[in-house]
Amino acid sequence: MLLVDAGDNFGGISEPEKRKAEVILRSMGAMGYDALGLGEIELNHGLDFLLDTAREAKVPLVCANLVSHRTGKPVVQPYVLLRRGKVKVAVLGLMDNVLELISRSQGPDSLVVKDPFEVAHELIPALKKKADLVVLLSHMGYAKSSKLAAEIPELDVLVTGHSPSVNMEARREGNALGMMTGSRGQYVGYLLLRLGDKKSIETYESRLVPLDGRIRASALVDGFVNDYNLREKKLLEERARLQQEEALSHAGEDRYLGQETCRRCHADTYERIVQMGHARAFTTLTKTNSDGLSECLPCHTTGFGEPTGFMSASVTPDRKDVQCESCHGKGTSHKRDGSYRLAGEKSCLVCHTDERSPDFSYKTYMRKIAH
Repeated sequence: MLLVDAGDNFGGISEPEKRKAEVILRSMGAMGYDALGLGEIELNHGLDFLLDTAREAKVPLVCANLVSHRTGKPVVQPYVLLRRGKVKVAVLGLMDNVLELISRSQGPDSLVVKDPFEVAHELIPALKKKADLVVLLSHMGYAKSSKLAAEIPELDVLVTGHSPSVNMEARREGNALGMMTGSRGQYVGYLLLRLGDKKSIETYESRLVPLDGRIRASALVDGFVNDYNLREKKLLEERARLQQEEALSHAGEDRYLGQETCRRCHADTYERIVQMGHARAFTTLTKTNSDGLSECLPCHTTGFGEPTGFMSASVTPDRKDVQCESCHGKGTSHKRDGSYRLAGEKSCLVCHTDERSPDFSYKTYMRKIAH
């Protein structure tokens, strides 16, 4: 068995995202990944961070065309040679040379992405002489990866990244079998190869396996995630205490008041709203120990990230959940002339994006929360 990935596993460039990247690599190491092909996002926190963290996690990094400007040599292994039983497998990585790298700066220590087609045409035929099967982790998107596979008959398996909206079971791309599994860890691609006497692919089976509740969790990886969540919650509480003092300086500005203030004049509406799913939005985070994660809180609280909005469960408990002001705006801007902001589809689309809520329909959802 081989376990591989074609890149873009990290998030943004913030410090919480950097800490999450450590957890991701540790988890990949615990799962026994054989190779991680680099995408541009793996470099969000710098090359040194990536190399040090992957080395500690024992995750092999491969990319044949990401090179040092100073030396002209690849900054990670261009490929790995593996043996499974009597079969030798070469796994290499390539990334698109048009991608923007945060770590690509000017000067002698900068990174250069060489033309992946030139590197592939030189390297893959050479690897085929060393291995029975050649697997490419291509971070170039579907179109370019397919074009490359059609040009190089020595390629056997193509795993494509950088097309997050595409999920695809194995199909022929030139002489190779190509596969894609989308984004956000929703699927694992399964490809079973049956080789003939000459160790060439004769038949195969392929499917996309959803990572849902039917997949048994790993206690070790769950431990990594829980430790991260608890650490983020502790940091959130520390920041909240500082923000509480800062919020006093915004006393003269429009601010969040909390739904209990709304209740004074809208008691009947309030009683209906607290029975709805929005009123339990924060609870869904506490159930998974995710109530300290800054990427989750904007859509599960009221006003997170703003001076008078949610800061933490202990400092601002009255800003938990998706309350009236999440859709209608800050309470101090409430006017009695009917001009207070009406909640429309635009309010919903802040959180109900295609990525988070692919089945969202404004008319359907509005019927659930009409008040």
